[in-house]
Amino acid sequence: MSRRRTIAVLAAVLLGGLCFAPVFGIGSLWLPVGAVCVVAYVVTEVCRHWAGLAAWRPLLVAVGGLLAVVETVLRATTVAGLPTVDSLRALGRGLSAWRLTLESTWPARPDPELVVFIPLLTLVACLLAVELLDRAPPLVALIPGLAVVGVSQLYIAATGLTAVLIASGYGLLVIALLVPDDFELRRIGPWAATAAVTVAALVCGLVVSTIDPAGRTPYSLQKVQSATAPGERPTSPLDELAGRLSPDVRNEPVFRYQSSQPVDRWRQVALDDFDGANWTTDHPFLRMGSALTPGPEIRVPTKIQHASIQLEDLDGPWLPGQLLPATVSGVADPRVEPIGSTLLAANTPRNYDLTWSKPATVDASYLLSAGIDADAPGGGLEDDLGPVPNDVASLEPLQGRRATVATALALATYMRNNYRVAVDEPLPTGHSWPQLEKFLLQDKQGTSEQFATAYVALARLSGIPARVVVGFRAPAQRDADGLYTVYNRDAMAWPEIAVDGVGWWPIDPMGQAATGQASAPGSPESVTEQARAAVPPVDKIQDPEVPPSSDEAGSSGGFGSFRIPVFAIFLVSAGLLLLWLLGVPLLKHARALRRKRRTGSASVVGAWAEARDRLRAHGVPVTAGMTVRDLADAADDLPDTRSSLATIATAVDHALWSGTTTSPELAQQAWSGVRTLRQALRTRPWPDRLQASLELRTLFTR
Repeated sequence: MSRRRTIAVLAAVLLGGLCFAPVFGIGSLWLPVGAVCVVAYVVTEVCRHWAGLAAWRPLLVAVGGLLAVVETVLRATTVAGLPTVDSLRALGRGLSAWRLTLESTWPARPDPELVVFIPLLTLVACLLAVELLDRAPPLVALIPGLAVVGVSQLYIAATGLTAVLIASGYGLLVIALLVPDDFELRRIGPWAATAAVTVAALVCGLVVSTIDPAGRTPYSLQKVQSATAPGERPTSPLDELAGRLSPDVRNEPVFRYQSSQPVDRWRQVALDDFDGANWTTDHPFLRMGSALTPGPEIRVPTKIQHASIQLEDLDGPWLPGQLLPATVSGVADPRVEPIGSTLLAANTPRNYDLTWSKPATVDASYLLSAGIDADAPGGGLEDDLGPVPNDVASLEPLQGRRATVATALALATYMRNNYRVAVDEPLPTGHSWPQLEKFLLQDKQGTSEQFATAYVALARLSGIPARVVVGFRAPAQRDADGLYTVYNRDAMAWPEIAVDGVGWWPIDPMGQAATGQASAPGSPESVTEQARAAVPPVDKIQDPEVPPSSDEAGSSGGFGSFRIPVFAIFLVSAGLLLLWLLGVPLLKHARALRRKRRTGSASVVGAWAEARDRLRAHGVPVTAGMTVRDLADAADDLPDTRSSLATIATAVDHALWSGTTTSPELAQQAWSGVRTLRQALRTRPWPDRLQASLELRTLFTR
């Protein structure tokens, strides 16, 4: 194997390993992945200089690569830099680290027990690539590197410019693999065409792996592999809500906190599934990665806030958190349910720090102008309510108005005007359909438990995506030591609606006056109240215009409404690529048959043209006025071509200069020379034959 090709296949593996950068960050990967590839190259070079070691090369690559993994990732398990039994155990556990990584949010924490599987995968690919390069055509040795890329795409699929750069990188590596050792600059045209085909194919493959004509998100293994809450699923905070408000414990402190900015409320869990009896959620809990960022559904600017929390008397694994958590520190192995922003810990900490993202530019006018996000994850509509009682289904608080932020706020006003907050003991409890039916149609009084769950039920019946959140109201005043204390009496539930571009937004169907507290200016509660005050009565709300369908938008002729059909572009690109791969060889074959079917001297001249075009496709320079013997001299570097060209030259001389009629036998002699030339060219390396068959220039010569 040549040194250039060894570097190319190992560079392909290196590029594949670095494609895991979105999972762990490039800073955690470049050293271990690069070290494994360098070790594989050094071992290969050593075996090249000492041929007696070639038989031991696979073992040497494996041992050297494992040492590189230990020294770069598992150094904490070594003693004075030497591997130990713990190192071997950590390597063994690394075989299942791919599964643990799927149970984490990304970018994952770069813990050795998680990162180790990527250099191990790289090592296997390096070993296979080096061995295949000795035993198979060069392109086959590229397969291990492509396999590493494929695995990385199952974690996080590359999109946009990143996908193009990856494909372009592999296109260059294909050139480095296929260019023969005696490559000459004059043959760069065909090889550039081959590289273009390769890049186009790779780009199409990456595009297909990351788009979906139905508009779904790219496939990820994380969708089918997730962590579960530790142990038995604990009691839902919604079930504990009534108990926290009982006179015996309502004044007991739950937790204290200090925050950089005012906080309206603290959340414990978001519940978006309702079967008619219980409110639950089935979204997976993931290990908290190094940091979380707002998802693509959040398109407004955000700012980071920070708080330190001290737990006083809060049993169970549910941790007080915020809507868009970013980082959690001070918690051993924290878990998060990203869709509901629920934080959970197997071992409840005494203190922890939390940072989160908060929308920074949402005011009342922006909120009212934003649409409802009907595709919000976890925002099921009327189909997720279990068997709805007929009397409840007949309620029409929104009078059939379309789902908008305005109608969502109007529903909150409806509940404030028609229901009241229960203050007398015993307080109402329960949130299943029997309790909600009694609250909505009979007693018309309840706690935040009934207000929140009833609001979500009515909202979903009206097509508004909504969910129930359970947590605590933030106190209005600090304690003397500067911290805020949250008591059991602050426990509450509230609904959230999905707002397009903003994410989940809290709604207050009980009315802020019931709490006796004023909202901080610019807070979500304050913005919501300003927007609600601007909403007219339900019968005055105007339904928004229905946006034109994609077909109508595309036919309107306006450039701004034009949408590029990505899947159609892919089909056209794939079709053109297939047309090139199959069409060019077929056209050349059809042209040869047409030339051979000519009669007389035209058939002999056709044989000469066929030989000339075949040699030109293989890189032989052809100039105007060149004779057959001149062509034989130019093609002298190619094997066994001179005798076949001499046969063709004799037939051409007789047909053009003898002055006699060209016999069919003479034409057969000329084409037998072409047949011998084809047989000689078949002995060339297969990459040369491939690029010659796909070469386009000779299709346009006469």
